[in-house]
Amino acid sequence: MAKLYLIDNNLYMKRYSFFLTFLAIIIICTSCSQKIYKEYNLFQKGLDSLKNFEYKDVVIQNNDVLNVQIFSATLSQDQAAIFSLGSGSGSGSTAGSSTSGGSTSGVSYQVDLNGNITMPIIGKVKSTDHTIDQITKDIVSKLEPIIKDPVVTVNLSNIKINVLGEVKMPGIKSFNKYNPTFLDALGLAGDFTDRAKRNEVYLIRDINGKRSTFKINMNDASVFTSEAFQLIQNDVIYVPADDIKLKTVNVDPDYQKKLQIISLTLTGISAFSVIMNTILILKRF
Repeated sequence: MAKLYLIDNNLYMKRYSFFLTFLAIIIICTSCSQKIYKEYNLFQKGLDSLKNFEYKDVVIQNNDVLNVQIFSATLSQDQAAIFSLGSGSGSGSTAGSSTSGGSTSGVSYQVDLNGNITMPIIGKVKSTDHTIDQITKDIVSKLEPIIKDPVVTVNLSNIKINVLGEVKMPGIKSFNKYNPTFLDALGLAGDFTDRAKRNEVYLIRDINGKRSTFKINMNDASVFTSEAFQLIQNDVIYVPADDIKLKTVNVDPDYQKKLQIISLTLTGISAFSVIMNTILILKRF
């Protein structure tokens, strides 16, 4: 009976040792392994087949602010002086700022809800849905009866883009150039956070009350040829969070720490089991 008991006990110990060893290997491998996040890198596809992007002329919208400089190509600037007094007259104008003085100062005009700016003497100038070049030519034609050889420079004061969601520095980003791009805005926002959903970024565009939405996959280089690549005034960029971030939104803030403690504890138990198992095996010899 004693011999049979010893055989059964040894068989039990072997099975128990095998189970502990197997469990230890699983826990150690699980705690050490880490899934590769393949969607982290940008432009994984399509870089070899990119086509040139054709930038479009900036089209003015309601509430845009235009800076207008007016002077004469002649020596006398008396006729142009009234257009650089520091502010536009009538509705749809804002205070201007002088540059070097007199006739070369620029005046800022805000486009009203009817799509016009209102300037001294020449009155309303249609601006909404027009390009800078069209507005410039329109002002020049209105000034020709008043100023000899008028020279007009029109600039859009600022293009403002709102960047929200999983970026490092969200907020409103301003550009002084006419053709800011999606990547320019992303750069000013400090790039994506680690938990950004890079394959599902949204751009919301509002042109005088008409809204359109673009879905952008930043893992694909097709963003360079997308209509959303060139930004316009008041575009909104939204970067959603990935599934990992969403799963931890309403979770105990110490959840990850607790998981690490549990994992370390299980790893310690597994290591202890392996050591004890080894000792038991050695004692048999």
